[in-house]
Amino acid sequence: MLDTPALMILIAGLYEGFRRSRKALLTAKKPLVSTERARRILAVYLALMAFLGSGFLIIAHWQPVPLIAMLVLFSLIAAQIAPYALLAANRLLSPFEQRVKARYLGEAKEKLAHLQPYIIAITGSYGKTSTKSILAHILSSAAPTLATPGSINTDMGITRVVREQLKPDHRYFIVEMGAYGPGSIARLCRLAPPKLAIITAVGWAHYERFKTVDRVFDAKFEMADAARANGGKTIVNRDAVPQNKLDERLSRDDSLILVKTNPHAEAVHETITGLSVQSAKQDRDGISLVINGSDFGEISLRAPLYGLHQGQNIACATAAALQMGMPISSIKAALATVPQSRHRLEVIEAKGITIIDDAYNSNPSGFASGLELLDILQKPGGRRLLITPGMVELGSRHDEEHRTLGELAGQHVDIALIVTPERILSFIEGFNSRKNDQAQLLRFATQDEAQNWIKDHARADDVILYENNLPDLYEQLPGF
Repeated sequence: MLDTPALMILIAGLYEGFRRSRKALLTAKKPLVSTERARRILAVYLALMAFLGSGFLIIAHWQPVPLIAMLVLFSLIAAQIAPYALLAANRLLSPFEQRVKARYLGEAKEKLAHLQPYIIAITGSYGKTSTKSILAHILSSAAPTLATPGSINTDMGITRVVREQLKPDHRYFIVEMGAYGPGSIARLCRLAPPKLAIITAVGWAHYERFKTVDRVFDAKFEMADAARANGGKTIVNRDAVPQNKLDERLSRDDSLILVKTNPHAEAVHETITGLSVQSAKQDRDGISLVINGSDFGEISLRAPLYGLHQGQNIACATAAALQMGMPISSIKAALATVPQSRHRLEVIEAKGITIIDDAYNSNPSGFASGLELLDILQKPGGRRLLITPGMVELGSRHDEEHRTLGELAGQHVDIALIVTPERILSFIEGFNSRKNDQAQLLRFATQDEAQNWIKDHARADDVILYENNLPDLYEQLPGF
């Protein structure tokens, strides 16, 4: 006989589990996106679970086992094997998914070959997304331009953009490409062969994947090889790549156009430098650059962006636009109205509080720019606050880089809110070694705890830097 109270308890437990799971999905830092592939995997998963459930029903029918006991047992087993059932569903669908992927890739290649937009490919350990956004804004002032949105930089992400968004009137197509291993950028370049390439930086951001900077360099410069094979050129941020590897490359590659982005760097390779940044200044309203080029001499540029490292991105985008034939006067006019990139040193005013949203950054250069920006945006009587869990993918340089940034933070931060402090102890040591007597360092186990502290204690005229946090904090401005 069915035990009604026990069944009600089981139903209530299942409902509560469903409610909590749904709440977690709705409030997740990055919401779940239901793609066609995800729906196919879910359908196969549900079929597998239904098959398992039917087995339990058969057992319950032929064996003297209470139905409620079988339901409880099935619920417990189903909860335990759910991850394995999802893996099994994915494995069963793998041959079909490979055929679908090949078909989509083929359609994207055919469309690119038919429409023949001018393809500009961008890669780099950092700066690629911001450079892409700046260049897209510049080129859009001259002709219809499409750029891969956000941080989309994989083969299927690019394929989807081509299939769904590329139109016959798009003259320029800017493609961000990510390096996920040797050969990955070469494969992306076969999908979207670049006529112009931009390499923004080669650094430690991918250390855990590649183990050495030399391997990162080789992976990034697969793009230069592809551009050269296509009769094109490659813009290189000369001051953000290993000089020994660059010198070696220059000895056998005449397709590189170097951009000197560091005003204080030694002047080398000047004979093949596309342009040089003579000075860079940051104020409350944006960045001012003075650049020098062989075709136009010295000129001033202005952009409403934040973080001096953005000067490098502006310079690379400017060099690319010049290479494509845009006059410097048009580039200068476009830069004056370039929008901020979301979650990349995006400055927001909220009820008298200045928020520096650098949620998508995880490189030392951008982190340092954000810390220095605190001083520039600080208002009289306001405090400088930092919320960060630190950086990722630094490998063996994790402690060294965090210690250096902690020392810098000690000079620019009044209150440091450290999330998961156990993973960046060197940052804390560096901060404590340089902070003044009034500066505070607070520790929090979760981002929510740190954010709740901000809601309770932030004051008008404060400036708050969110460094390398997921973006849900900024979908709605904090309710101070």
